Amino acid sequence: MNSLIKKEDGEKKPSRFTAWKGKIKDIILLAVLAFALLFVAWKIFHGNTSEDKTVNVLSTENEQKVARVLEEIEGVGEAEVIVYEDESGVKSVVVVCEGANNFSVIMDVREAVAAALGTQESAVKIYQKKN
Repeated sequence: MNSLIKKEDGEKKPSRFTAWKGKIKDIILLAVLAFALLFVAWKIFHGNTSEDKTVNVLSTENEQKVARVLEEIEGVGEAEVIVYEDESGVKSVVVVCEGANNFSVIMDVREAVAAALGTQESAVKIYQKKN
């Protein structure tokens, strides 16, 4: 297929199809990129919002329950708990309590949190609460 058209004077000029061929590729590429950008923006601002809220509410309930249980353990004192979890389960736990300066209390807290939330003891981090 010859993409050049002969003029009457013998000079060859590109056909309209050849002239638009490069522009069509650019337009299609631009449209695909715009669609991808819109999709990413939609996922960021509107994706899985109801699921995230449910996980946060459950996390808060778990945090409160675990904190109440920890406060019942000898030597722990007042405790605050933060649980980080995703769809697959508990990833990590932070406990801040008054008795964290005692090694025995730290071990009891770590074991209790791991058992209550079904996670590894290594995922539980315990810190001393400031006075």
